[in-house]
Parts: sequence; C-alpha cells; structure tokens
Amino acid sequence: MTEPLAPASSAARPSRRDGTPEGERRATPARRGGMLAAGVLAALAALDVSACGGKVVVDGFEPRDGAGGFDETGGSTSSTPRDASSSGQGGEIGEGGAPPIPPLVEEDLGEVAIGVPIPVDIPPGTLGFTAIAQLMTSRPSFDPIGIAEISGPGGRTFATDYSILGTVASFYNQGIGAAAVPQTGAAAAVPFVPGTYWITVGDGGFGVPAGPARLSVWRRQTLDGRFHGGKIDINAFIAGRALSEEYMKSALRKAYQGFVGLSVGNITVHHLGPEWDIIDEELLPIVLEQTAGAAGRPALNVIAVSQLGGRLELAAGVTPSVPSVAVEHGTHLSGIVVALYEQPDADTVILRHELGHFAGLFHTTEFEPIFADPLDDTARCDDVLALGESCPDYANVMFPTGGDLSGKMTPQQTTIVQASAFYRGIVEDGGGAADPLPDDPGTPAGGARGPAPAGRDLAQASGDLAGRGTASGDRAWTVALPPRAATLLEGHFCGQSAAAGADFLALLRAAGAADADHLLAVGRDPAAPVQARARALAAAGRAAAPSAPVLAELQALAADPRLPRHARLGAIQGLASASPAAARALAARLAADPDAVVGRMATRAAR
Repeated sequence: MTEPLAPASSAARPSRRDGTPEGERRATPARRGGMLAAGVLAALAALDVSACGGKVVVDGFEPRDGAGGFDETGGSTSSTPRDASSSGQGGEIGEGGAPPIPPLVEEDLGEVAIGVPIPVDIPPGTLGFTAIAQLMTSRPSFDPIGIAEISGPGGRTFATDYSILGTVASFYNQGIGAAAVPQTGAAAAVPFVPGTYWITVGDGGFGVPAGPARLSVWRRQTLDGRFHGGKIDINAFIAGRALSEEYMKSALRKAYQGFVGLSVGNITVHHLGPEWDIIDEELLPIVLEQTAGAAGRPALNVIAVSQLGGRLELAAGVTPSVPSVAVEHGTHLSGIVVALYEQPDADTVILRHELGHFAGLFHTTEFEPIFADPLDDTARCDDVLALGESCPDYANVMFPTGGDLSGKMTPQQTTIVQASAFYRGIVEDGGGAADPLPDDPGTPAGGARGPAPAGRDLAQASGDLAGRGTASGDRAWTVALPPRAATLLEGHFCGQSAAAGADFLALLRAAGAADADHLLAVGRDPAAPVQARARALAAAGRAAAPSAPVLAELQALAADPRLPRHARLGAIQGLASASPAAARALAARLAADPDAVVGRMATRAAR
C-alpha cells in the first residue's frame, strides 16, 4: 500500500462565515491507502453521547414505535414541504405516493469503545448499509478514526485492518471514516445477506487517544429487498467563476438522470469565493467543510473548482474516501470536488466516476496492477499504462482514466451504487420517492449565495465544441503521440490515483510523451479535447530543458483569449514549472485579463 494523500499536514481552517482560511496548519498522521481527508460536523457536540442503540429514520420519516412513517390518520409525519420534483409525486420513476416503509434507516449506536466489535442486526429487505465512525468533537477533527473491521453472517469478513484485501481502500480518515456492505462481489455481499454484522471502530492504528467516538449505520431497504429507483438531490457549490449555474445544472442532469436507474431530484446551487478556485490535497478537507448546512439529506454535494493542484495536479475530480458520506454535510467526507471542462461527454464521465467512488466503487484496475476492485464481474488489466485502451476493462466508467467515455458498468457495480445512502429511495414498484430529511442544523452552507456567473449552458457548450474533437471524434491530434499517451491526455485522471501514488506527468513520460514540440502541437490543436490540450501544455513545460521558443509559445498560448480557459491554465502551469521568472512576467501581463480566473491563476502560479 502507498502513503496517504495528505502525509504530513492538514490545511488552514476556513471560517464558516466567509470561507476564508484562518488558523495554522497542523500535523496529521500518515498511513497507507487513504486520503486522510475527513472530519465531523460542528453540530455533533449537541448529540446525546449517552444514547445507545437508538433509531432515527430519514427520507422524511419519523418512526412510530419503531416502524412506519405515518400518523394515526395515515398522513405522512414529515414536516418537510413536498413538491413534484422531490417527493412522492412519482414521475418517470414511480407514480405512487409516500413509501409505506422508510427507504433509509439510521441505527445510531451512540458512543462506542475503540477496538470493541459492536453487533448490528440487519433485517431482510436490506439492499446494503454504510457504517460511519466519527469523533464527537465540537468542530471537524483531524485526528484519525474509522471502521477497522466488519464481519457478518457465517463468519464472513468484509473489511479487516481498515481495508479490503487487494484494494487501496482505507476506511479511516480525519475525524470521520466510512465503510459499506456491499463493496465486494462475493456471494455473501451480492446479493445482500441479512443477519447480525459486527463492526469495530478504530483509530487507524496510530495509537492516538481519539476521544469519544460515535458509530452510526445507515441501512437502505425496500419492501422486497430489490431496487426500485429513487431521486438524487444535489447541492452544487461553484468556486468563484469556475462554471456558470446553467452549465453546472445541465452537466449534473446529463450525468445523473437515469444513472443506475435513478432520477435527478432537487439541484440547489451555492457560490463559494474565488479563494477556492484551486484545491490541493491540504485544502480538500477544508473545502468540504463549506458544505455545512446544505439543503436536505441524503444529498450529493458537488464542488466545482477551476483547477486541482498539489498532488492532485491535472486531475479532473477527487473523492475523499471510498465510500464517502451523503447523510451529513460539513464533514471531511461530505462530497466530491471536480474541475469540469465544459465538454459534456467528458464531464459526464468525470461526474459519474467520482460518484462511483462516493458510493463505494474502486477502480477496476489501478495503475499499480497488483491492486484492483474486489468484484467478480469486472475485468482486470495486467498493465494499465502499457495496454491502455487494449485493457479488457477500458470501457468501464471506473477504469482509472475514465475509460472510453461510454460509461459502462457491470451488474455488481450497479448493485453497490444502488445499495448506498446518497439518494432518496423508492421501496416498491410504482412507488414514489420519500421526502428529504430536513437540512442540517447550525450554520448555512459555506460561501455566500450570489448572482450566477455569466457562462454557457450544456447546449451552448456542445455547439461550441463541434469540430474540436472528442474521445470518439476527430483523432488527427493524436498522430504524433504514442497511443498510450493520447489515452492519458484525454482520459479522466482521478484524484484516487494520485492518492495511490500516481503522478500524471510521470505516467505521461513513461507512455512516451516527452517531446515538448509534440505536446505543444496538441495544445495548439483546436480539434483536440480541451482536457488533452490543457494537460499537454502543462507537460510541455516539464519536458527536459524546455527551450526559449517553447517558453515563448507557452506565454503566447496562456495570453491568448481565443483559447479555452483550461488550455490557458495548462499553459500557465507549464510555464510556471519551466521558468518562475517567465511566470512572474506572465502574471503581470495577465493581471487585467478579461477572464478573471486566468488572471488569478497566473498570479498564484507565479508565487
């Protein structure tokens, strides 16, 4: 196993009021496999820590005597307003009313002892469950906590030593950790087997006194134990002017409408300040704190930024843990972070790939091929870098480069996503989805809501990109490149790969793309996909001893307002890595650039 993504430090703690960093960076432990990007909700201090074995039912239900979701007259007990887009009004996924049983149930085990197996009875009708361990602190913690072991009926072991054998899983994190069943394809997990499960909370093996820890188990159920659909509510957070509201909403609908049989419910947009334009591994847990107080639960929080940096450089998306947490906002596992390219097909794969991680899916094969997902029906590649698109799992959406953009999934992958806790479920054929749980108490979602930045919607972006080329379109831009290099440039480089130790530029060099002139040619080519142009220009500045003409061209491309924003940002990255002096000169030149994001990123790169 490799070192975690944040090996030695966390990040500046931002204010919940305005999202600006404050405080000092502090040391955090390091251990293999995980991102160590986790925390607890500030409101956790208000929990009754003496409670044990209690039950809270979500998806709009308050139980009566441990069952049901209705008052004595047959009406719903939920106080959440209902509307046609979010509740049991049916639509294309069901025409019935409120579900007769709650689709999602929390078993709150309260405060638990570290290292002691806790029994949880899981009844028939369950599709799966997510176990969440949290440190009971008044504000998000950076101390390690997580799920050390899960065993189940018949002595079956589902997780041990915070991991699943053969994967890069790490079920502990900073202040919060999660694991799910099913996450494997073994017969005892798919289909799900009811019975008594034993869950052990641990401190990640660091021997650090973690303080009081709380364990909750979120169980998804239907009347017959089969999937019947549901609605995904989404909180979209836009950093600065990374995207327009119109494009963000369109991209989310395109990616998630119909995904694994689910429908898109409510989309709520929030705006974060420009200080969140670029997110690295240290700021990742902090930007996730900005989701505190977001609308509804369960819900998927999607944070759109202009660029990922640090050890996440050139990645298009990152999920803090596999799985992450959709039932609480403001924790260090409460969402995914993406840098979308306004290229609809590629953005769909980015969003689906990261949601796959969020729900509990691993890469079908890792760049280090000794690791792969634990499923029985996904193919495995002997060498991702050497074989590229010849890999038998290349078409799969969870291939480490996002595959061929077709978004294929296997039945077991689909079952795992359907069993997770990020959506409002339907419990019977023809039924309706339950109402959301009310918003988290406490502070509002990070960042002030403001007017939507001007930008393009999905249809406009699709039209603008006509003729530019996509993964399935014009391939002339790949002629001068080795095939594996083209696959890397246009694929979805995932933050989980960075967490496992993959360096995109090193992978690109190993694939034979080391010639600065060839990379510049890709960056100039309007037929190349935007992400390929951006990565090629960033890599051109890292080529061996880039010449003065290479530096001059990177400067010219970065300053050219006709280029897509991401291509300009790639040129800025390449120039900054090749010549700090040239980057400073460029920053002065771009200080008043019409694209404020480009100007800010040039200034940051020159520091």
